Amino acid sequence: MRRWAAIVVAAGQGRRFGRPKQLVDLAGRPVVAWSLAVFASMPEIRELVLVVEPGMESIFWPLLGDVLGEHQRGHIASGGATRQESVVAGLAAVGSAIEGVLVHDGARPLVRAEDVRRGMRMVTEGQAALLASPVVDTLKMVDEHGKVQRTLDRSLLWAAQTPQLATLKDMRQAHEEARRAAWSATDDAALLERSGIAVLVVPGYSDNFKITLPGDLARAEAILRRREPVLPNEEEVLLLEAFVPADALAAILAEIEACDGDVDGIDRDLPRSVAVRAYLRASSLERFHRHFAEIVGDQGTFTTRFSHAMARL
Repeated sequence: MRRWAAIVVAAGQGRRFGRPKQLVDLAGRPVVAWSLAVFASMPEIRELVLVVEPGMESIFWPLLGDVLGEHQRGHIASGGATRQESVVAGLAAVGSAIEGVLVHDGARPLVRAEDVRRGMRMVTEGQAALLASPVVDTLKMVDEHGKVQRTLDRSLLWAAQTPQLATLKDMRQAHEEARRAAWSATDDAALLERSGIAVLVVPGYSDNFKITLPGDLARAEAILRRREPVLPNEEEVLLLEAFVPADALAAILAEIEACDGDVDGIDRDLPRSVAVRAYLRASSLERFHRHFAEIVGDQGTFTTRFSHAMARL
């Protein structure tokens, strides 16, 4: 499992909105706090970097500190004159142990952890991913006088969202090549494409929109009220699928039990390993990952994905 960093870019001045929107109240918390809380709830995200307007660092530290989990390091980075420069500042703050990185707009408060994880599963060296939604309107290409030049085939068009995800190496390389070539782009995927990285689309929800105009706040609050709340007495449960040597099976089962997990099935008929399927609380994932490596080294692998939420006892 990769160690991920999440970079949340919240350095904009909100010119179209009329004021910096990242700190505007949305359903009882600042806009940026909603996405921070989602990323902080994900054990695979080991570092959380918040990029802010220079001079506002002390304002944002309490927000970041309130959501960080025990497994995470938090960083505040000072943004640049453009979004692209702000992302570079965020990348510079990421530690050397991190393998995967995602970049997210702080003005997109409605991102969901399950969508982020689908993007994570697509990322390999030389291959990146981004959340996007199919375009539903008919789009026209027009000239400078407003005359329609042609109608675009909307079946081929997707509206880019964030997060946009890549290996840390690929993301840094793409931004460095852009700096040397004086390329500019409105998102990281465009720079990854120019750098020769394959970028795959992960279908996302139209709910994951960017707060741009004041009316967007009411729309976002209405969506938050419709969503099934994740209550403080609930937590994520992950479906664990592990492949281990036969002589390590007993130790792995004992570790699952120690993590208060539930074994769902064991397949001993594989040619070179034993497959274990179990349910594990997300809060136990870091411990399981550490002990799994101690038990099997490089002789086994495991994957996890979201299963459901359950009430804490």
